[in-house]
Amino acid sequence: MDIKRTELKFLITYEEYRKLRDQLSLLMTLDSHANSTTRDYFVSSVYFDDLYASRVSEKADGIEYHQKFRLRSYSRDDVRLEFKTKVGNLTGKESMWVTQELSNALIDRDFDVLYEHLDIPLIADIVTRMKMDDLHPEVVVDYAREAYIYPEGDVRITFDKEIVAYQFGNSPGFARKVHEPGLMILEVKYSGFIPEMIRKVVFSHKYQVCSFSKYYMGWIILFN
Repeated sequence: MDIKRTELKFLITYEEYRKLRDQLSLLMTLDSHANSTTRDYFVSSVYFDDLYASRVSEKADGIEYHQKFRLRSYSRDDVRLEFKTKVGNLTGKESMWVTQELSNALIDRDFDVLYEHLDIPLIADIVTRMKMDDLHPEVVVDYAREAYIYPEGDVRITFDKEIVAYQFGNSPGFARKVHEPGLMILEVKYSGFIPEMIRKVVFSHKYQVCSFSKYYMGWIILFN
């Protein structure tokens, strides 16, 4: 996996969001999946962790190298398995769209079904970790995402709002917010370089870079 995509995160206010959104909308294209009225779309991610909550421990210990599996859905029949690696601000990701049957098998750890797909490296990898490390669904994180894209530099800038988390197996009614009211997460992602006009707009605001992890913050709020 190539780890070459830069990912920067910032915790911003709604006032800061509105100013930046108005500027970016003149330079970038709104994601095609967005609702034409609200400008955003719904994202739900099931995060997997092992018996020792290693993904949480790595973040808490400040380890620069992170890896995680998640099932991310955008609609009822639109699910993607993702394996993300992060080293500092650089990221790499392997992903594949999965059927509802395979998604259910991953969540239920139905090895009879999963063994039929071991010819797919990503499935073979997660099955191995399920067997060796007791990898299992742990936390669900839901939020609304407003995304803007720019082809040169493969730039993607997103605003993640109303982020909530709940323990896997519970109802969304048990969800808890993972950040303070009035705040959201700004993510700036690009490969190799970011065009100067976009860089000037984003970084002229002098936002403070943070290492906010939706899974980590959700886990802390739910279990600690």
